[in-house]
Amino acid sequence: MSPKIRFLVLGFMTAMLLPRPGLAVDRFEIQVYDSDVAEPGQFGVELHTNYTLDGKRKGDYAGQIAPHHAGHITLEPALGLTEFLELGGYVQMLVAPDVGARYGGVKLRAKFVVPERLQLPVHLGLNVEVGLVPHSMEQSGWANEFRPILAWTDGVWFAGVNPIFGYALTGKDAFRPEFEPCGKLAWNTQKGFAIGAEYYSGLGLLSEGLATLKDQEHIVFATVDLAAAKDGTRDTGWEFNFGVGRGLTSGSSATWEVKSIVGRGF
Repeated sequence: MSPKIRFLVLGFMTAMLLPRPGLAVDRFEIQVYDSDVAEPGQFGVELHTNYTLDGKRKGDYAGQIAPHHAGHITLEPALGLTEFLELGGYVQMLVAPDVGARYGGVKLRAKFVVPERLQLPVHLGLNVEVGLVPHSMEQSGWANEFRPILAWTDGVWFAGVNPIFGYALTGKDAFRPEFEPCGKLAWNTQKGFAIGAEYYSGLGLLSEGLATLKDQEHIVFATVDLAAAKDGTRDTGWEFNFGVGRGLTSGSSATWEVKSIVGRGF
């Protein structure tokens, strides 16, 4: 092996073995997106909440509020503009021991989807976000997110994936994309609710070949959702999601976590 190749291999192995901070998913919005958008002119609102029953006792960087026993609350209004475009935003708050309630930042988003009238075999979309979150909750401050949406359903089964790419707009990791894929599989019982599983991860910076497994975040939720029957009956107009999650790696912010989403269109 030439000295140059030996140097490159040694440098790569050293970078992979160095300790890195945990790579967390977005704590304020634990959700797998589907391709639904509000009708043109329709207003809707969702309330996202989650609470870490057991998690890291220390932040991943100086000044971060530790996840253990922290709760996140997000109010998400949205407005349908066209059959393929919905605009929305997030107003966020964190509640944690010793610090009480803290302002959690704001985000704006635009969700683009392929209209259902085109009758594709799968549902496609893209959600784009930009936001500013306090340093005590996210290290980057200003950040951006691109969330591709790929989903399929036959009215009984639903499967969806969001291969998310997010990156900071400020700070030492500005414009260095992180890979945070998530997915969902659910079965509609035809009795007004669906049961399923959701998976979320934070795999690290693409420019560094992703993080080592122990530093990555992997969490799986068992979930239940309100769901209309295949023929459209039992559709109340309300949205409800509840899940209990388990972190799978030492890099996961939460070992045990509960989450909920309540929404309504008007």
